[in-house]
Amino acid sequence: MKQNGKQHTKRTMALAMIALASAGVVTQAEIFVVELDGRSFVYDGLADMDIDLTINVGDTVRWEWISGFHNVVNGFPGDPDEDTLFNSGPPTSDTSTFFEYAFDDEGVFGYHCEVHEGIGMISFVTVVPAPGTMLAMAPVGLMLTRRRR
Repeated sequence: MKQNGKQHTKRTMALAMIALASAGVVTQAEIFVVELDGRSFVYDGLADMDIDLTINVGDTVRWEWISGFHNVVNGFPGDPDEDTLFNSGPPTSDTSTFFEYAFDDEGVFGYHCEVHEGIGMISFVTVVPAPGTMLAMAPVGLMLTRRRR
């Protein structure tokens, strides 16, 4: 049975949707907490540039004020991209303060406290693709590029 182009496209799109649904690859976004304590960012027992925080696309970092006078600004001090993605606002010492940012793109993102950047209160987050992202898309890519004879 010969299909016209429109029918073939509808069938291909339907198969693609079924493949995505059946792939069963659903990743739950996570929240990672970095504390602002004294003159340091602290995560998992490490501080500032020693923090090795690698998250997936879609995950969120939550900065929580524990002690000290702080803010959180993206970028490294003096970087032309500083303050272009996120900024928690003016520095504060209110320990009920927190700031969250969801990372939707891959890359390495620096951040710092404007008050303490001169003494090294600087860190970064590495954002990688979510597990299974490429695997889930593989059947769709194959179906969309497959030609009927």
